[in-house]
Formats: sequence, C-alpha cells, structure tokens
Amino acid sequence: MAVQERTRPREVHAENIVVPAGFRVEPVVTGLNYPTSVAWDDDGEMYIAESTVPFGQTAQTDIRVVRYRGEGRLETVVGGLPRLINDIAFRRGRLYLSQQGTISVVADGQVQGLIGGFPSWGLHHNNSLAFGPDGRLYFGQGTVSNAGVIDSYALNHLRPTGHLADCDIPGADVVLAGRNYETRDLTTGERRTTGAFSPWGVATAAGMRIAGARPGQAASGAIMSANADGSGRRVFAWGLRSPYGLAFAPNGRLYATNNGANRLPPRPIGSDPDTLWTVEEGVWYGWSDFFASQPVTDPAFKPPDAPQHSFLLANHAELLRGRERPPAPLVSFGLHAAPTKMDFSRQADFFPDQLMVALFGSLLTPLEGLGAQPAQGHRVVRVDVARGTVADLAANRSGLPASLAEGEGGLERPIQARFGPDGALYIVDFGRLELGAGGWAAPGGDGVIWRVVRS
Repeated sequence: MAVQERTRPREVHAENIVVPAGFRVEPVVTGLNYPTSVAWDDDGEMYIAESTVPFGQTAQTDIRVVRYRGEGRLETVVGGLPRLINDIAFRRGRLYLSQQGTISVVADGQVQGLIGGFPSWGLHHNNSLAFGPDGRLYFGQGTVSNAGVIDSYALNHLRPTGHLADCDIPGADVVLAGRNYETRDLTTGERRTTGAFSPWGVATAAGMRIAGARPGQAASGAIMSANADGSGRRVFAWGLRSPYGLAFAPNGRLYATNNGANRLPPRPIGSDPDTLWTVEEGVWYGWSDFFASQPVTDPAFKPPDAPQHSFLLANHAELLRGRERPPAPLVSFGLHAAPTKMDFSRQADFFPDQLMVALFGSLLTPLEGLGAQPAQGHRVVRVDVARGTVADLAANRSGLPASLAEGEGGLERPIQARFGPDGALYIVDFGRLELGAGGWAAPGGDGVIWRVVRS
C-alpha cells in the first residue's frame, strides 16, 4: 500500500483554541478530505475515515479509510468506497465501517457487508458504532423525514437515490390518527397528500396500524444492536429523530446524542433542542409526537407562521408502557448545535467519567427562516452526566468557526471526540461546510485531526 504525503493543509493555529488550564491542543493530521472518524487497532495505530457530503457542492475525492503513519503520511487501507462513511471502529482485530445504508467489515483489504437494509436515504443515515459491555454492536439510525411525514427536503434526498417509495419505519406498531399533509416535490413542483409513516403521496386514515420493525429488520429514529457477526439484529430503543452519537459509560450505561427537529414544512417544528439522552432498552422516546419529552401540542413547538400541531399517533399509552410521557433528556445543547460523536473519559487526570461531545454546528437553511446561526456549536464540550452540566472543553476564542474569524485557524466543524490509547482526546474536524448563495458548499482538503493532552 502506497503512503501518501499531504500537501494541502489548511492554515491552523492551535493557540486560538481555548482549552481548560493544564491542557493544550495541537494538530496531528491536516489536509484531510471530509474526515468523519478515527479508531485504533490492537497495535495502537490510528485509522481515519475520509468521507464526503451527501448534499451541496463537494470536491471529487476518494471515500476511504487510511492508516496514519506519522509526520503527515497516510496509507490507504481500503478506498473507492461507493457511499459515505459515518463511523469506524475496531473490535478484536476487525475494522467495522458504518456506511450509508450498511455496516461492513474490512478483511484482507476487502469490504464485506455485515448488516444492510437501513432506511438511510432520506434526511438521516445510520451513524455511530459502539460495542457494549455485552459484546454486541450498537448503532443509531436517523429518520427519513423531519417530523414523521415525508417533507420536501427528505424527498429531495430520496429522489436521486431511487428510494422514492421509502418512508419512516416505527420501532413498534403504531396506530395513526389520520393526519395528512401536502408535500411539494422541489424538483418537479408536484404536490401530493401524504400521511405519517407512509411513502410520499400515500394518504392515511384514522385507526390504520403500521407494523413496527421485527427482529432482523431496521427501524427509523432508532438505536439497534446485533451480534458482532451481524446476526441477531433487533431494535434496542426508538423515538429519537437522529441518534447520531453513541457511547457507553464506565458503568455500562448507554448514552446518545439527538439532533432536534427543524422548521421544515409540512409539519414544521419550532424550538426543539439538540439533546443528550440516557438510553434504556425497550423505551419509546416520543418521536414523532413528543420532542425533548414534551408533547408536540405544546405551543412552544408552533412556529409563528404554522398552525397548532396535532398528534400523528393514537396509541401513546401502548407505546409508553405505563409512563405518563417519554423520559426527559439528560441535558440540552440548545437549538441547532448539532451534537455528533462522543466518548467518555476513563483517565484520572482528564475529567474522569465525563463525556466529551463534538458539536458540529448549525445546518439551518433559509427555508427554515432562522438564518445560519454560525456561533452555535463548532466546539467540543464536556458533560458531567452525574450532575447534568455542560462546559466547554475546546472552543475558538471568537466563538465562531475558524473560516468566519479572519486569521483564527481554529476549529471548523468537530464531528467526533474520541480518546486514543495514549490517553489523549482526539477531535475529528470535518473542515469547512458553508451556506452561500449557491447552497451548501464544502471544498474538501482542509479537515484536521486535533489532539488535546495534559500540558
């Protein structure tokens, strides 16, 4: 395998990233194309996933996994992959890939499919990988739609992939209230009436029962688990719109980040925060009728230019299993901070038992009527899960992404925080992803792996 020298690093200035007293931050690898994750093999060698962006204007790059050989040298382990990589992980010498629609393993330089059939062609994909204390593989799958009904943005993702008939799949049987909405195809201008948990153009009636995912099947807005060989897949919990990051605490509890719903018609949700959850098996967390445990009928979720929301589902009591409402999130990161992947510290001198969470930053669009809010996210925070508190771990002095603060050279879009075998925290910085007059654009070639260590 050829070793590649990186020749296009972006300007970086670690001194402009603020970290707590007694720590320092430094760049390890620069010039990466859309890095999304890092992992280490049994020998302590670091692997990096270079991916792409599923929307907007991007550079033509190789979707691949590379091994870092030091001093900026990268060696391709597997390349030419057809779909974006959201996470990688090692388990007993095997490299696992979470790619859009599939989970695979790499053996002898070849990618072998392990688990497939995910509803990953709409707004959200299958994302983070985490092995539990039971040895099983856990992974999150986001929803096809924003709020339970196929919307224009979801349709815009589904059409070019050939998955136009896809829709959200509940994690358990649901009974519909019969609410229908009109959705416009942004490509053709066609409008169709669509119901909840149904393909575009399929209306529903009150009392209709939609079957939930069965063992071996995938669900939307769910956390699933399987044996390490891919067998025995089942839904662990569901009802989270986009459970992006997963991490097991030292005590064995599972935590997940969730990206809140947006003001996307035909069912625009206002003021739904991005959150962190303690996840328990068999629990429904409320999507698409509860957001951050509050009912969608709460006036807080009604945008000024939208009607009061109604429930999509008629069997809450069945889904809640004796609870009055879904559990509440552990913490809120506010609106549109976009929490992604995370890791618990197991180091006595590095905020032990606290959770380090990467905040990617806002992906709002003019359609949502809120502007881009560039100061949201673009940092790594630490969460004291025992107290439910959040504090900055690494953030730019300006509070803005580096590209919006002239000469800063700090963080752009952190997408993962993960501890390495050396005890340092590694931050995967995806690089620039900006909203301009022509839409979203990501130039590539300016991703960075940062390292936070004791000084």
